[in-house]
Amino acid sequence: MYNQMKYSIDFTEEKPAYIQLYTQIRDDITCGIYKFGDKLPSKRLVSAETGVSVITAEHAYGILCDEGYIE
Repeated sequence: MYNQMKYSIDFTEEKPAYIQLYTQIRDDITCGIYKFGDKLPSKRLVSAETGVSVITAEHAYGILCDEGYIE
């Protein structure tokens, strides 16, 4: 299962927030923190924890889905 407050966004960084979030979650998937069939944290929870909008979290999850990391 996931760990609350795991993800953070650096709003001073040039990279967009959705890319930062996508990268952090992707790295957790590829490193085996999330196993096949595990449930990811909800977009609302990620949004609340990182200070980004739900739409930003949706965008990150959309890229993960498009690239085959999640379904």
